[in-house]
Amino acid sequence: MSLSDDQPPQPATDHRPAPQPRAPALADCDTFVTNVRAACASPGTQQALRRALAKPVDEVPARTHAALLRGGLIPDSARGAKKRAYYAVAALIAARPRAERQTDTDTAAPADLGEPAHEQPAQPSATTEPVPTPGAPPTAWGASLGASLAQAVTRHGPEAIKEDGAEARLHLIVRQDTDGLHRMLPGVLRHLGSAGTPVDYGRLLHDLGRWPYAREAIATRWLEDYYRTLRRAREPRP
Repeated sequence: MSLSDDQPPQPATDHRPAPQPRAPALADCDTFVTNVRAACASPGTQQALRRALAKPVDEVPARTHAALLRGGLIPDSARGAKKRAYYAVAALIAARPRAERQTDTDTAAPADLGEPAHEQPAQPSATTEPVPTPGAPPTAWGASLGASLAQAVTRHGPEAIKEDGAEARLHLIVRQDTDGLHRMLPGVLRHLGSAGTPVDYGRLLHDLGRWPYAREAIATRWLEDYYRTLRRAREPRP
């Protein structure tokens, strides 16, 4: 008997990269998403939040304001597009069926290890994205809307959405102004839900709040993420 016969079998080595830390710039967005999901456990609150779907802040019902402001879910400092982004994301979460909200919570979105495209706000007082420290590990910016659409296309089974339809929706949504973007989002997220694709609401909130002054950069990033995700999903496995 050789010495190798006496050796216990060795576990297979997992060569997958370790999960990367979430980008610090998404921390407040992720906290908001967690709090909204918890609030949606109350059917009354969930219905109140859903009523803000695709509406400007000044058109939502009083119940929606109460649901978001009474418990301090939205920062008092939120203004303009950023405030609208909070209302929109809360409504989008509330509009998801309970089972899909649970899927969004339980399923981690694949990490996007690149930083979003450079977004320079027009307002001098606005906070810009942090510059990575040399030698620091890459941070995970989660899955952009473009990446999520690609994931829905590449799913196996009948729930996958058609590639030409997803591409057309993405090409249309990246050309929208703020009002048009908010009008289109509920339909796009319904398609993602029907495909069983989780949505990274923290990343979506981050992008929506910057849309008015960084639309071109964010749109480019969504397009890049869409096509890169498609390509990587179809590359032969080693």
